[in-house]
Amino acid sequence: MAHPLLKKRRLLVLAAAVIALVPSAAQAGEPGHGQSGQETVWRGNFDGASNAWKVETDGTAAGWRGWTFTQRDDWFAAAAPAGVGCDPEKNRPLDQRCFLDQRNQFSRARGVLAVADNGIAAAKGATVDGDHPVNSTLVSPGVPVGGKRAVELVFSSQYRQAHKAVGRVTVAFDGGAEREILRYSAARTSANGGGDVISGQEVLRVDVPARARTAVFRFGYSSNRPQLYWAVDDVVVRTPLPVLARNAKATTFQVLSDIQVEGLPYTDGALELLRRQAPGAKALLLDGDIISGPRDQTQEQQVQEYADVSAAFARHRLPTVLPAIGNHDVRSRVLTREQQQANFLAFANKWGAGIDKTYYEKVVGGVPVIAIGPEAGVTGEEKQDISDAQMAFLQQRLAYWAGQRKQVLVMRHYPFEWTVSGTYGNFYENGPREFELEAVVGKYSNVIYLSGHTHWSPYRRDWAARVVTEGGSPDGYTAINTGALAMEFAPSPDDPWDEDSATDRPESPAVLTIAVYPDRTIVRAFDVLTGEQINQVEVANPAAGR
Repeated sequence: MAHPLLKKRRLLVLAAAVIALVPSAAQAGEPGHGQSGQETVWRGNFDGASNAWKVETDGTAAGWRGWTFTQRDDWFAAAAPAGVGCDPEKNRPLDQRCFLDQRNQFSRARGVLAVADNGIAAAKGATVDGDHPVNSTLVSPGVPVGGKRAVELVFSSQYRQAHKAVGRVTVAFDGGAEREILRYSAARTSANGGGDVISGQEVLRVDVPARARTAVFRFGYSSNRPQLYWAVDDVVVRTPLPVLARNAKATTFQVLSDIQVEGLPYTDGALELLRRQAPGAKALLLDGDIISGPRDQTQEQQVQEYADVSAAFARHRLPTVLPAIGNHDVRSRVLTREQQQANFLAFANKWGAGIDKTYYEKVVGGVPVIAIGPEAGVTGEEKQDISDAQMAFLQQRLAYWAGQRKQVLVMRHYPFEWTVSGTYGNFYENGPREFELEAVVGKYSNVIYLSGHTHWSPYRRDWAARVVTEGGSPDGYTAINTGALAMEFAPSPDDPWDEDSATDRPESPAVLTIAVYPDRTIVRAFDVLTGEQINQVEVANPAAGR
């Protein structure tokens, strides 16, 4: 395996059967196409379009001093300490410099980024201090906003707050004065609360003056300290969705995952919370790891674990339960894969799923729900046991629903790498089949991809992410972390590319509700212990009304 600090994303080779039925990505920086309710006005991604941007840096801008365009993995490599062992298998405890000041936790990042990194600049020989501060501005071209009442500036952001450092985003219309629309600083009143922004996404509404024709956005970074940074990716300007009508009707879903045995004490509270928040839900989506499934588990023990979950479910009035199969549901080395799959299907059908395979489609209240997952009789390593038949099924169904202009809920236990919280880690690296799966999903911006498995908390900024794949839809698909009822995981204190279980439970367990409207889907995350909403994302349906 390559050294983790230098690892590169493998090239994706698509199987011949993967057919692009949605137009391929437009060139970054070009105006987008019209959409019902929400229009992509301009895409300012840095992959292949860095020349659309201008960098203005006081003094010398070379050697990482000021905004620099860089491949994500090259950024990590440049930050790696020289002459220090960073192999967690050989160099424990690791030097703190091996943790890259959390640069690697930018799970949203793919391809080329814009980075203002004083830490690397100083390590490469630049002088950064009170007499030699860095003042650098990343300037967009003129974005066409004529006829728009308002736009949203959306971008992914990774920011570490150095003492007295300031990050600013401004807008200027038609060459006029700049107006600040976001500030990061050490002040608690700033958008970053005075602290760090780890793998965040900013959505900034900007009212457009009457008769304004163009808008220029500037990302300014100033700091006099030789450490820390600001990184930006996936810049988009779009129109906001209109206010949801009071009488708008939605198809609602309840969502939970990763019960295992440890989550059983929280199941009653979770189901009661879901009933209160989504009382008219048409289905409960259960995104895998229903049981703990020890590797030495016998048939009697596995059946009993499913019975324990069913007993908890029986204490509540539930809608139809639609489950996806998880790794804990099929990890016994005593039972065959066929036996474990049969046990999963028996549980699913007890609660109304009506399925005969681990992958299937159900249309619930007009909303397509597709579950995919490992199959019996398919050779391959964990996460790779997806048959050609299942691949063809997914391709065909997603193409169909794109033609029907429907948002689609795709449920799979495993996340893809470099998407939601924690997926920067080695544990979540894609295998060959997963690259193929994400290539299919990435063609369709109407897909909302639900994954469990990580046990990372939806309190984190990247619990939901817009993911643009190479060759996929330029608007990307939406990835959602469903949280977990079992123990929470977080960054490892011993290895920057690993994770560890949290020693307490300040933020989990968590559940979701999903409300699907004709023009948008609203996903909300809730803390089971407090009953409070902890996060929300609104996803426009890009195909509605075309």
